[in-house]
Amino acid sequence: MELVSFGKTVLSQEISENLRELISDKKLKPGDKLPNEIELSRMMGVSRSTVREAIKALASNNILEVVRGKGTFVCQEPGFVTDSLGVKFLKGDNLLFSLFETRTLVEPGVAYLAAQRATKSDLRKIRECINVLSELIERNEPYIEEDMEFHQSIAKATKNPIIQRIVPIINQSIIHGYYQTMDIPGSSHNMVEAHHRIYTAIKNGDSNKAREEMLHHLELTLGEIQSNINKGGKKNENEKELP
Repeated sequence: MELVSFGKTVLSQEISENLRELISDKKLKPGDKLPNEIELSRMMGVSRSTVREAIKALASNNILEVVRGKGTFVCQEPGFVTDSLGVKFLKGDNLLFSLFETRTLVEPGVAYLAAQRATKSDLRKIRECINVLSELIERNEPYIEEDMEFHQSIAKATKNPIIQRIVPIINQSIIHGYYQTMDIPGSSHNMVEAHHRIYTAIKNGDSNKAREEMLHHLELTLGEIQSNINKGGKKNENEKELP
């Protein structure tokens, strides 16, 4: 790892930017451990307090993670912050619907691009998600994470780094909505069938069909959530509270 040496008067922001560039350039990879504070200060020619401030700034943006007693590491998903949309600060009965409405605007377009750009490797990953999801449902085991992984695999197939970050953020914020459908008879079967149709359209390179199937899938899910709420659906035992 090569670090740029700075003059002692350089602000911590410049140290932060140097470390950020190393991560962007893949010279520091997710999970990599940084040299300790003393070594970094020596390598960069600045005080330990300056290094400390730089690390603190990057940690607050979920780029670095400071683990007590172990050291400082590059986050597995640098820049991805839990509840980036600030959902936990929002109130109102329509919050869940607002989140799903956002998905209906974003994800059909994501599927459209995926149908144009997906590689054989992408298709294998999407198919694998469907297979694992089906197995979990058959065993009556929690499947929410795998459902989210399916949608994130489609986002990765777009080759658009912004989309690859937006979709997980939205899905993490809306995880409460997934649990609203788990007790609805036929819901999991409908979901798997919808995933198969979306996958087939992407595999066939049919962008319009992929967009159409994704929109239909999301609208159906939203309808199931509405139905469950209207019936006073009980919280599934696996459900987690919104953060």
